[in-house]
Amino acid sequence: MASAANANLNAVRETMDVLLEISRLLNTGLDMESLSICVRLCEQGINPEALSAVIKELRKASESLKVHRQRVNFIILSKTQPCYKHIKLLGGQ
Repeated sequence: MASAANANLNAVRETMDVLLEISRLLNTGLDMESLSICVRLCEQGINPEALSAVIKELRKASESLKVHRQRVNFIILSKTQPCYKHIKLLGGQ
């Protein structure tokens, strides 16, 4: 019984390793944990195309948020730190 469980566990690991390699070859950007979650969702009946669309939308939203944060940080820094040309006007280096 234990050897059957071990064989099953090894088969699952091997399958996930193969899926991860395919994922990497396709440049999906999924790590092992994310891929495992996707596989489990598909096994539970989630439509793979719908799941793919959700992942793409989440990535777009994440990228948009990063860009927004960069813009906010730039605005904050530009208002709190003096510009070099202003330092020159004030007689600085």
